[in-house]
Amino acid sequence: MSTNYNQDIDVFDLFRWLKGQLKKFLIYGLRFFQFVFRNILIILLLFVIGIVAGYGLSKLLNPLKTAEILVAPNVKSTSYLYGKIEELDRSASDQESVLNKHFSIVNLKEISIEPVEDITSVLKNLEEFPVDIVPRISENYDDKSNFFDKPLYAPAYDVHKITLVASDTIAIELFLNYLENQEYFQDKRKALLKSIATELEANKFTITQIDSTLGAVPNALKQDRGAITVMGSNENSELSAIVNTKSMLLKRNAYLEQTEAALDRVFKVYSQSNWVNKTSLRSLLIYILPILLISIFILYHLILRFKNRYSKEIQ
Repeated sequence: MSTNYNQDIDVFDLFRWLKGQLKKFLIYGLRFFQFVFRNILIILLLFVIGIVAGYGLSKLLNPLKTAEILVAPNVKSTSYLYGKIEELDRSASDQESVLNKHFSIVNLKEISIEPVEDITSVLKNLEEFPVDIVPRISENYDDKSNFFDKPLYAPAYDVHKITLVASDTIAIELFLNYLENQEYFQDKRKALLKSIATELEANKFTITQIDSTLGAVPNALKQDRGAITVMGSNENSELSAIVNTKSMLLKRNAYLEQTEAALDRVFKVYSQSNWVNKTSLRSLLIYILPILLISIFILYHLILRFKNRYSKEIQ
């Protein structure tokens, strides 16, 4: 009986405490609205001053600009690309403004690169990786290890995103030309293009020969109608093999033509964005300064109120 009585008292005390807190909240809220109403002109003035000052400072402080480029490295140049981007980022941090006579990074503040996540390209390219790397990829693919930041695994992706951050616009075409200015990979690209052209010509010649052979079949069948029955019952006939060969050559040529089209540059550019203002503290000054000025005004009056109430106890 005593236990139930104590529980009733505890619940009653809890509701009384909640009622008291709600009453205090309403009183403080009412006082705050009264304070705002009494000082509405000053608050509006501070709000306007903050907006004007924020706008002026945001124009005076030139905002950073950013642009993104999607590229697909050819001729196994992914590791080189990551190394070059790291070198550029380090040069920008060290204020090394001029890298060569064609491209200057005096306005460049930061540059980074990351793979565009695509499991299809990973599964396709893992076949070309050394056998000992595959277990290491699976071992490092967890929440505690950022798989996509590892240059070791970057070649497993086809497309990569380069992000540029600068104080002013940079000619992206000059930047891309700078990346392309690597004789070793240019020679590999040209050699691969030559090899593809040679293979395409050879395949086209073979296809022409096959077409000539297939063109003679109807005449041969007219002369020997019994051959139709033999060809229909024999799936592994020479004619079937010829047709399969032509089909494989056509598929191979389609793949080679697609590869050839992508080899116009060492780093095939899929898309590039325009330069846009980067969201930063500078661009938010027009919102921050009004809030800051009004907050300082309110804080000043809270301190005065606290001082007046407890001035005797402080002394």
